[in-house]
Amino acid sequence: MAAAACHRWAQLRPITFSVTANDYGAELLTSTPIETDASLIRRLMARQDLGADLLASLNFSEVARRQFRDIARIAGLVFQGYPGARKLERQLQASSGLIFDVLREYDPRNLLLEQARREVFELQLEETRLAQALEELETRTLVLSRVESLTPLSFPLWAERLRSQILSTESFQERIQRMIDRLERRAARG
Repeated sequence: MAAAACHRWAQLRPITFSVTANDYGAELLTSTPIETDASLIRRLMARQDLGADLLASLNFSEVARRQFRDIARIAGLVFQGYPGARKLERQLQASSGLIFDVLREYDPRNLLLEQARREVFELQLEETRLAQALEELETRTLVLSRVESLTPLSFPLWAERLRSQILSTESFQERIQRMIDRLERRAARG
């Protein structure tokens, strides 16, 4: 949903986001100062046009290509190798990717391609469940709050973003502990 929200926001004005998401929520960071209000958040989290916005926000073709590998394997379109001499995963991906590209180019309505698209929406993106959650959000009261430090639910998002930073001489645990210490000192003062 975070990717779809970024896509929707980008439709309103040019902007660049860094997105972090986990089971606790999503974090959208931008270097451009932005103002939000309840009506904007409601537009970003609307159920309307969810499928189209998910398609536009993701590299859907690449996700469907990966899903197609399993479909091609089950359909017998790719040779998996002989017993004891199985092909490598990347060889299977290359073979099924080639088939995917040919079908997409010359037979875009192929049933196997449709199956890959359906599986991506239902199994990976869980579009039905996401749409239900967004529908439920429409009935909820929205409260926007400015906070001075990380909240309990934002801390895992911050840690995930920190983990994805490439250059650091500290271990992930050292960086987390340093931030915990800083937050505890700030809480003790305030």
